[in-house]
Amino acid sequence: MKLVLGTVQFGLNYGINNVNGQTTEDEAFQILDFAYQHGINRLDTAANYGNAEYLLGKYFKKYPTNKFEIITKLNLANRTCEESLKSSIDKLQVDSINSLMFHSYSDYQNSKSQIQPLNRNFKGRLFKKLGVSIYTNDQLKAVIEDSEIDLIQAPFNLLDNENLRGDLFLKIKEASKELHTRSVFLQGLFFKEINMFPEKLKPLIPSIQLLHALAKRNHISLNDLAIAYVLSKKYIDGVLFGVDSLEQMKQNIYSSSKVLSSETIQQIDAIKILNVDLLNPSLW
Repeated sequence: MKLVLGTVQFGLNYGINNVNGQTTEDEAFQILDFAYQHGINRLDTAANYGNAEYLLGKYFKKYPTNKFEIITKLNLANRTCEESLKSSIDKLQVDSINSLMFHSYSDYQNSKSQIQPLNRNFKGRLFKKLGVSIYTNDQLKAVIEDSEIDLIQAPFNLLDNENLRGDLFLKIKEASKELHTRSVFLQGLFFKEINMFPEKLKPLIPSIQLLHALAKRNHISLNDLAIAYVLSKKYIDGVLFGVDSLEQMKQNIYSSSKVLSSETIQQIDAIKILNVDLLNPSLW
């Protein structure tokens, strides 16, 4: 199963189209149960996702037989990589995690002197893989060259698509690194009412209307189209997605069963957004 459940909504009110707010502990536990029962055994969290790591720790303690692979991201505000790693493991109430990630390219750049000692002292004991979360293709090119990095997480979706990322993603695989993608729904923008779009993002409206038309022609929802498109790419090892509710979780499991025709995939691949900054939620 390629799907990786993101947990930012468990700790923060997150997403441009999130009307439900932060997920309650009870519903978060239901979402985790449902994910585990349906073969999703990887979770993505972070030290600065509010209380998400604490909530996951409570869940793991309550349901010790539900074993998940955990990916967490470092919070390096006034502390070292080692301190953040050990703090996360403590909050998660686990002995080790699967993957440890730099939350941003700048965190990675600013921590270069810590990377070799981190891998030497804790890789294989407290974590298995070290990764970086990136936004731009320039950042991606730089990280591909680093032999100390095992995993790269990058945006990829119906608009931030193969046209923009495909060649570099193939290079990640050639470098024998693992590739996870995020922002499958462009932080919920795909589902926002067109008349509610922020002024800055209005140039994306024609492309999003094209996606709605494409989904309609295929007799599927835009949710189906978004997930099925990313899952269709064989070079992707993990597809990160977040949910605000159990109902959304069920919908995403359903959507993951959809298969797109090669013609539909080619039509999506051909979409080209000229101002790529509009695809970067950190710049909204």
